[in-house]
Amino acid sequence: MHKWRAGFINELWLLLYRKKMIAFFTFSLVLPILLAVSLHALQPILGLVAVSQSFPIQMLGIYTAVWIPLFILTMTADLFPSEVAARTLKLAFLRPNTRFHVFCAKVAALAVGIGTLLVLLGVVTLICNVFAGAPLSFTEGLGVLKAYVAAFVAMVALSAVFVFVSQFFKSSSGFMVTAIVLYVALKISPFLLSAMSTFSPASYTDWHMLWISHTVAVGKLWSTSLYLLSSCVLFFTLGYYIFDRKEV
Repeated sequence: MHKWRAGFINELWLLLYRKKMIAFFTFSLVLPILLAVSLHALQPILGLVAVSQSFPIQMLGIYTAVWIPLFILTMTADLFPSEVAARTLKLAFLRPNTRFHVFCAKVAALAVGIGTLLVLLGVVTLICNVFAGAPLSFTEGLGVLKAYVAAFVAMVALSAVFVFVSQFFKSSSGFMVTAIVLYVALKISPFLLSAMSTFSPASYTDWHMLWISHTVAVGKLWSTSLYLLSSCVLFFTLGYYIFDRKEV
């Protein structure tokens, strides 16, 4: 456990030193503020709806559909194919860590990145609500918290899919192009084949909406939760199977 923790901390520091990571976090903080200020300024002129109690959920829907998946693809490319191309992954194997430790440390660092991004988004949008004169009640705050936790589970499941896909690539650019095309295809596929809306982890990017709906049965929430957790385990296992046999 001590060896794994050291590798995990090392991966976190490597992520923090990446300019892409800083750019993602900065944009994630600035965009809600700009939108809140714009809505507040335009409301008297155009009569647009200003920042409301649903602002944190609205921003979460935008982020989980586009921004966080792009973050996942970029960070996955840096953690796996980019390190294979730069031959720095070989150095990680020279440490007194097993390949399982190295793989788990990278996946855990990616999950922490996703969680941090969601926390930042949640905090900033709640602050925007306060300054816009639309603070949330305690019950509404609990609903927002529940939605963000659900979004975290859905995003981790999506990241497990692309961590698995990244094991087939030795260059980050090749992985990024393929992953973006694959993600778009997975998002479009439910319109062509209805079964894909059930079995594709990419169809659950708005899963948090089910958790704040009062009309969704508990059984459906339970079954979809099990499916997403099963997807995490399945793609994590498949990804590690290939990673363990990878020639670097």
